[in-house]
Amino acid sequence: MPERPRVEIDHVLIAVPDLTEGARRMEGTYGLRAVEGGRHPGVGTGNMIVPLGASYLELIAVVDPSEASETAARIARTLEEGRMFVTWAARTDRLAELRAQLRNSGIELGEPHDGARTRPDGVTLRWRTLTLAPPDEAGVLPFLIEWRVPPEQHPAATPVAHPSGARSIRRLRLGDPNPAEAARRLERLLGGEIAAVATVEAAETPGVLAVEVDTPAGTVVIR
Repeated sequence: MPERPRVEIDHVLIAVPDLTEGARRMEGTYGLRAVEGGRHPGVGTGNMIVPLGASYLELIAVVDPSEASETAARIARTLEEGRMFVTWAARTDRLAELRAQLRNSGIELGEPHDGARTRPDGVTLRWRTLTLAPPDEAGVLPFLIEWRVPPEQHPAATPVAHPSGARSIRRLRLGDPNPAEAARRLERLLGGEIAAVATVEAAETPGVLAVEVDTPAGTVVIR
């Protein structure tokens, strides 16, 4: 069997009603500084970025309700339900190859989608994503993303000094009513490497429960 393409945590989406207020709360509560991201054309959303080593947190809000999209609807639903996390993304640099392997193992998948946004400095970031589960289906599975930018343009590479001195995402805590089965499914699809840093515990509602961030003073838990 061909070697599975490497997969790692790319980012975690945090729904906020307002980007400015969300960034203020992130810094005041967790000592994490957000920088301006940009708009997602045709999607109706905008974001701010919290760089953390090789990964990042994405504060995301609906900024134009007239641009209806599945993403905007999911953010609105997350806020209505009083939850913090929308979903998470796992990064690979061999998306087509990984998709082919998953399909060969009997997993039905749709086609990848192209995305883009322009940063405040005028640089356009481009990527491709692949959904592993329906957008309206809560669960532990991420969507896959392949960035089509130089490494220095990846959002996590943006230089920022966090008041907490935060350095990286230590662990992503996921929840599911049947954690053992959910963990097996995650490992089966994405491999043991990702399962080691994205762990599953018992929870009534499936999805992201918390993000553990490394700082010089210890672990900061965002939830």
